[in-house]
Amino acid sequence: MSKLSKEKLNEIKQSKNYTSKEIAEKTGIPKSTVEKIFGGFSKNPTLDILLKIADILDCGLDDFIEYGKEPESPFYKDRMIQELIEYIYEKKDLKNLVDIVKRLDNKDIQLITDICKRLSNNYN
Repeated sequence: MSKLSKEKLNEIKQSKNYTSKEIAEKTGIPKSTVEKIFGGFSKNPTLDILLKIADILDCGLDDFIEYGKEPESPFYKDRMIQELIEYIYEKKDLKNLVDIVKRLDNKDIQLITDICKRLSNNYN
């Protein structure tokens, strides 16, 4: 499960050399609220507040998230597989290739694997 990471928040804050007071002044968020968020005491800050902080720190919301060891989807064994699936899905040609390969028998898959290995060796 994903959660807001006070460690990541503070790491980014320190790397940008900001104090809680400066973040509060630049965002218009009360200093006490900023301190609660960076201290890990505010478990569910609003999206609007997090967007303001991310804007000041020049980063994305995902930079504040601590991803758990469990993948987001129960269909994927680990995060690396999930990222690979997302990569394939975003590339139309790769997605089409995967759709075609799913319908092939083992002999044809082995033939394609051999061709890919040969091509790979040519580029190394």
